[in-house]
Amino acid sequence: MKKMKFLSCAGILASLLLGGCSSPEPSKPTPEPPAPKEKAPMVFVFSGQSNMEGNTDVGNNGAYLTNALEALGITDGEDCFTGIKSVMTSYYGNGYGELDRNNYNTGGQSSAGRQPHASNTEDKIKGKFLPTKIGMGHTDSQMGPELGCAYALKDLASEEEPIYFVKMCSSGSGFAQSGSSAEGKNWEVKTADGTVVEHNLYSDFLKPYLQNNLDLIEQETGKKPVVKGWLWHQGESDGGEKAKRDAYARRLGDLIDTFRTDFSSYAPDEEGENIAFIDGLPYEGGTSLAGAEGAKELNDIRIAEAEKDDMRFIVDTYANLEHKEENLLKVSGEGSTQGVHYNTKDCFKLGMAFGQVIIDNNLLD
Repeated sequence: MKKMKFLSCAGILASLLLGGCSSPEPSKPTPEPPAPKEKAPMVFVFSGQSNMEGNTDVGNNGAYLTNALEALGITDGEDCFTGIKSVMTSYYGNGYGELDRNNYNTGGQSSAGRQPHASNTEDKIKGKFLPTKIGMGHTDSQMGPELGCAYALKDLASEEEPIYFVKMCSSGSGFAQSGSSAEGKNWEVKTADGTVVEHNLYSDFLKPYLQNNLDLIEQETGKKPVVKGWLWHQGESDGGEKAKRDAYARRLGDLIDTFRTDFSSYAPDEEGENIAFIDGLPYEGGTSLAGAEGAKELNDIRIAEAEKDDMRFIVDTYANLEHKEENLLKVSGEGSTQGVHYNTKDCFKLGMAFGQVIIDNNLLD
């Protein structure tokens, strides 16, 4: 909690009275006011699997999103279609996680339908910032939570000094995926002796992608950016088996530690532990990939871990952590795909919930 000093009215009055009783002093030149400290560009990183990548349809010409905004009572959402210029997003969704590290393309199963979707179409891993809008999900007709988050924050930044989102996600990814292409499906994983598996989504993709985008921001603004927070929505792939759930806290903790260490020079006050980790809990309904009980157990583990770290925050799929069925963000309805992806309205609400955590915890200061 930040502490602020206030000069009381009595103190101000006393200083005025003392000044009035003193003998006049020779006038002194008015000192130049200190130059305002330049504000560093603020960056928030988005990672996870399909619900963060963005597998929610917006409908023809955005019709599903139009309906969602009306249902939410939002009347100033036009720039969700044209682009929110005060929040710029660079995105790279690499498909189903079966990756060819040489050309940043998908390979193996479903490759025909799971091509990477990126803001930089010429060099996907390099990154490119665009005003945040629909189509920054898995395809041009889909979206993820970045849109609702950008809407929540849009009036707290400007075109001249925008907030930057860097989004790199992989559908179907986890910490303990198996199979011939498991290396490409997993985030950083440490073996029992502490050795990091050589090829993983973090070291091969997120780390270089984020660095490329940080360089782009510095080139564009002339200022070194600061990574304020890492937004995470993943766990469906790790919640179905007890062994994976039991290891999740350690594996996720290892990944957060690695990230904070690697990007400490971009952290607030250059202290890695000051980078907020905002954990969006996976859906807990009956159609969850982990099953309702498995998803709840995994989420309870994550809530407990967040309580140990002042810079870890929770975004629940239930409103205000109140586990009431009517508050559950839904994966069925307009825009939902495959029964496990949020519908359009609730995907937008999830993004707004991420944004509210940023606002409520003063992460824009």
